[in-house]
Amino acid sequence: MSHIITDQELIEELKLRFERSRKAFADLTTVNLRLRDMNSKLEQSERLKSNFLSNIRNEINNPLNSIMGLADEVCALTADRPQAAQLVRMIHEEAFDLDFQLRNIFMAAELEAGEAQPAPALLELEPLLSDILNSFKHRADAKQVRLNTTILDSPIPDQPDVVCDGTKLTLIISNLVANAIEFSNPGGLVGVTLLPQEDGLQLKVEDNGIGILEEDVPRIFDRFSQLDSGSTRAHHGHGLGLSVVKALVELFEGRIEVVSTPGQGSCFSVWLPWLQPDGEGETLGMGGNLFLFDQEPDEQ
Repeated sequence: MSHIITDQELIEELKLRFERSRKAFADLTTVNLRLRDMNSKLEQSERLKSNFLSNIRNEINNPLNSIMGLADEVCALTADRPQAAQLVRMIHEEAFDLDFQLRNIFMAAELEAGEAQPAPALLELEPLLSDILNSFKHRADAKQVRLNTTILDSPIPDQPDVVCDGTKLTLIISNLVANAIEFSNPGGLVGVTLLPQEDGLQLKVEDNGIGILEEDVPRIFDRFSQLDSGSTRAHHGHGLGLSVVKALVELFEGRIEVVSTPGQGSCFSVWLPWLQPDGEGETLGMGGNLFLFDQEPDEQ
């Protein structure tokens, strides 16, 4: 037998449902306020992290650059004292190696935080590459590895200005060169080739070292992963450099390929598209350093 709902019962049921809806809405408002507060705290945390990375980078890099500069000056002053000069060179080399590792760490942190953005600059490739190879000369000399560089002329007659990110390109080449030297055999050869093209830059870094098994190639780009691991490993490093290279290439929407034969060596090929000028004046990058030149008012 069906029950007929009276008007009073209907009103009571509607009141109950309105009360539940009101409570649910109040709870939802409270949750929303908490989420907004949490989001605000997360944004503040991200800003603090960003400021921390920027500050700590300067606090570390500036003293290291000073140490390397002073070591160069002292080395020149102690040229007639071989033992002292050797100790000063060792100070410079250790400071450079530490600076290189920290640059990778800071760049990995920026990439992880999504804060790494391309900075377009007009680049002079020859001095940039020369500076990079000179900075790794001590590593190459320690293994008697020869460094051979080639910058090919573009086949395009009206080649546009070379516009790229000097700092990030320097880090890409530096990591590939450091990797090639590390895994070269004593007395080996490392070749670096740059080919400016109409739509981008082709980079190749080749060595005739120990090579990589085909199934191991994907692993070399994993962060903190090293094929040679354990306490008795023969090669130095923290497994971060090649992962930074791959992430930077992807940031530029470029490509990276590896061809390697165990016992014969490896070839890393990178293609990076040219960036578009930022439109805020002309930028010139030399050896990874960026210099800004504002346009004259009548040229704008």
